[in-house]
Amino acid sequence: MTTKPFVLIVEDHPLFKQALSGLLRLGFPDIDVDSTADAQEAFAFLETRKNALEQSVMLLDPGLPDISLPELMAQLSTRFSALPTIVISGSDDPLVVSLCLGAGVKAFVSKLVAPDRIVDLVGRTLRGETDGQMWLTVNGPVNIDSLQKVKLTPRQLDVLYLVCKGLTNKQIAEQLEVNEITVKVHLSGIFKEFSVSSRTQAILAAQRMGLKPTSA
Repeated sequence: MTTKPFVLIVEDHPLFKQALSGLLRLGFPDIDVDSTADAQEAFAFLETRKNALEQSVMLLDPGLPDISLPELMAQLSTRFSALPTIVISGSDDPLVVSLCLGAGVKAFVSKLVAPDRIVDLVGRTLRGETDGQMWLTVNGPVNIDSLQKVKLTPRQLDVLYLVCKGLTNKQIAEQLEVNEITVKVHLSGIFKEFSVSSRTQAILAAQRMGLKPTSA
């Protein structure tokens, strides 16, 4: 496997992806700049470049068509946690920001931020000059000290999917082959992470992150 650093753009909007790719190739002529349009293609690419993850950067659209945001963040945190990731989003929804930062991304950046600032951030990240995490909007950095970072375990994500499908605690327990008390514990953890107090509120929060309730 190659150890040459790279920048990977994961973006399904072709014009934005093309423009960003062009800027980064001009800014970093000695770095491989690659792009994909969906998560599965990105995962396949990253598997071939695992030896270069720590020296590289991924620019990620959180609203990809083939995967929900919670599942995307879970995959990144378990499989590619060594890769510095910058989420570039058209939304500044605090819940979405909280989930991304909770999964360990380096920065959450608005797509309205000036392109030269994005290029500068990529450069500083490649050089290891960024400390901690940041949320950058068109109006500048946002203080994230008081932002609750959402962290869902794989089992909590399983439960959340089934809640969004309308299953009862008993049905969830049967499907996951656990007891109802365990389901209630996972639900309590989900409510705490989302700062909600009911299933309906949890489903609404999940919708904002790309999980859609369907019939059971």
